[in-house]
Amino acid sequence: MGVMGLSFLGVIAALAMYAVSVSPSLMARSWTWHAVASGILVACGYIAGLVVQNVGLLVIRLTGLTVRASDPAEIGFRVAAATLFAIWWFYAVIQSYRRDRVAATLVNMPGETIGEYLLGTVGAVAVAWTLLMIVRAFNHLGRILIATLAGFMPRPAAFVTGVAILFITIFFLTSKVILRGGIGFFRCKAEQLNMRTARGIYKPTVPERSASPASPVTWESVGGQGRVFLGRGPSRRDITQVCGVDAMEPIRVYSGMPTGGTGIEAAAATVVAELRRTGAFDRAVILIAASTGSGWVDEWQVQPLEFLTRGNCATASLQYSYVPSVLNWLTGLEPAQDASAALFAAVRAELDLMDEASRPALFVCGESLGAFASQSVFSSVEDALTQVDGALWVGTPAFTPMHEALTAARHTGSPEVAPVVNNGRRVRFVNEPSDLRTDLYGRELGPWGFPRIVYAQHPSDPVVWWNNKLIWTQPDWLRERAGRDVSRDVEFTRFATYIQILADLPVAGTAPGGHGHTYHEELIPLWRAILGFERLFDEAPVHPRLAALDGSWVDDAMVERIGIVVRANLELSDRQ
Repeated sequence: MGVMGLSFLGVIAALAMYAVSVSPSLMARSWTWHAVASGILVACGYIAGLVVQNVGLLVIRLTGLTVRASDPAEIGFRVAAATLFAIWWFYAVIQSYRRDRVAATLVNMPGETIGEYLLGTVGAVAVAWTLLMIVRAFNHLGRILIATLAGFMPRPAAFVTGVAILFITIFFLTSKVILRGGIGFFRCKAEQLNMRTARGIYKPTVPERSASPASPVTWESVGGQGRVFLGRGPSRRDITQVCGVDAMEPIRVYSGMPTGGTGIEAAAATVVAELRRTGAFDRAVILIAASTGSGWVDEWQVQPLEFLTRGNCATASLQYSYVPSVLNWLTGLEPAQDASAALFAAVRAELDLMDEASRPALFVCGESLGAFASQSVFSSVEDALTQVDGALWVGTPAFTPMHEALTAARHTGSPEVAPVVNNGRRVRFVNEPSDLRTDLYGRELGPWGFPRIVYAQHPSDPVVWWNNKLIWTQPDWLRERAGRDVSRDVEFTRFATYIQILADLPVAGTAPGGHGHTYHEELIPLWRAILGFERLFDEAPVHPRLAALDGSWVDDAMVERIGIVVRANLELSDRQ
């Protein structure tokens, strides 16, 4: 593995894996993630080539196999093989760069420039070399360990014992020291950041919000993400000006991270108490918004509902963690599930005490980890339909059981990127709002009854598609090639595609709206349809509070206007 002792087959395999690694993927990656993905695959390719070469040499030595050829024939074969490989390699790399640029246009992202591409290549070499040096160090340590143990036991037993000790050591270092230590460091930093207030965010003054002067919940206790949620959003005046109709002050309640030994049930009880205090149970709609790992609630899921209901709604959420969703995924998803279950149970229990004809409609929503947590409350989609009056789940992760079960139950001929389940009678998967009415091939869907559940997912969103099955099995979404914003040049390669999509995950949130893991204006018409304001559907809402909401003032122009206002307000608060 030294500089002067590189494996021939290892180098060939490493170069081949680089050519594969730069082929188009779902996202247009920056040079840094180009370096990471390609570096990992190049290192894996080199190790695979080295293993094959060493095994081959061992077989030749044990069998005494020899292959004889004249010097001119051997030289000619080597030159021809090297020439053909070089032609293929340069053609593959150049074509991949061109195809990457085309794929980037499908998601409205800038592809790498030539300079960035070269920088990514240099970075890939650095990443691969670092990984190989780490492997070499462990290999050297293993040899020393086996040689030492061979002095006390037979060599086969020393080999097995040494390898076992080495694997246990690696596992301990990666999971106990590096992983847990790193997560502990980030959790500490995240907890410190949670105490800060973002620029442009101010304590609410209206009683309809938690942490206002009328609320027993303090501004400090709700945390940084709670302050963002409570300090943003439209007022009654804003909604009236935009919609041109009378509006109410929308209610927002939130409970911060449980402290002082209090459990998540106490936080859920605080939320319900706030709902009572603000008169939320007299509103037409209550929305339970499952937050992501850090406690963040997506404004694009909440504000459209507030405008469309003319403020006649209440949104409830709580915080269960300080760290981003990816760290929650690494350490266990139970806190997210427990938080969603506790909040939903508390709100549902309060609603069940009310007369059915007078209780508000109950909706749930969530994005990414929030979508997973929100769905984990229910044992099945049938269970969800009996307990809620509607749901909007955005960018649902691939490991979500309900999402996985519904996708598997889709109609024959229905693509994985936008499944049709039970003729779309209750549940509809959409890549864009037009998919509410037709499937991806333009075929009209049947009547859409209530309650209504919508899964919003982009074909280019790696959060929806990345899972461990990608290591070895080609997924239907790639085989079917039905995604509108996914290049047809994306190819499946075992393990390589797994790493490529994994490297797409950190980039997915930087994509423009309508692509990747970014869902913005498109959520407005989805809420419009879930509420029953979309006049293209025949059935009327069965819930009396929803039926009482007059959605006749909402047309396509109003949907567009709401989107413009929400975006402008969010950009303004971000700049302050």
